[in-house]
Amino acid sequence: MNKQMGKQSLRHIVALCLYISISVVAAGPDKQLKSVHAHSDIISTAEQFITSAINSQDDSTRIEIKRLDKRLQLHKCSLPLQAFWPPGASQAGHTTVGIRCSDHKPWKIYVGAQIKLFEEVWVTNSAIARGTILSNANIVLEKREISFTHSEYFDKQQSPLGLKAKRPLRKGDIIQVLALEKPMAIKRGDRVVVIARINGLEIRTAATALSSAAEGDRIRVRNLSSNKELEGTLSKDSVVHVNI
Repeated sequence: MNKQMGKQSLRHIVALCLYISISVVAAGPDKQLKSVHAHSDIISTAEQFITSAINSQDDSTRIEIKRLDKRLQLHKCSLPLQAFWPPGASQAGHTTVGIRCSDHKPWKIYVGAQIKLFEEVWVTNSAIARGTILSNANIVLEKREISFTHSEYFDKQQSPLGLKAKRPLRKGDIIQVLALEKPMAIKRGDRVVVIARINGLEIRTAATALSSAAEGDRIRVRNLSSNKELEGTLSKDSVVHVNI
């Protein structure tokens, strides 16, 4: 009798141990997952922060957040995550966003991102030789990524039409300000007309240009009658306006 009761008790103990073991194994992964902060929340926080910081409201900006290492396990933050720009972080091109947890188990991580900026800019639609005057035949407005364009360029608010290429340009180049110059309207030694205003009176006289110049440039000229040097602003039709 005692032996039979002993065997039954042993079976109950073994069964109970198996139940407890299975319960622990089954609950272990769930508890572990619940204690780790979701990568999707970290990425979403970074994306929302960038979108707000650069005021992205249309298709002129694309934001790409780099995936986190699958092995990364961070304590599940009990407070809303905070995002910030690390020192020196760029708001265009490749950049980094800081994400921090400020609860009783604080942590901080830096997330890689890429901010792509797009804008309508003037580009060449054919190869352009040095000295070419730009016209509608060789340039066109296109929407391009300008995230990595560090030099000043011509957008739809500023046209390069009528300017001269200082160097050869390839087909498809974004036209940069430093690549162009005003074409010279007159050369040194050319005859010009000087219009001087004195006490409300307008006096016209002939002069010789002492340097080459484009329209709108300041230029020095020599009065052919008095041989006196004057300085004025070159306008259309080789006219130099001088205020005396």
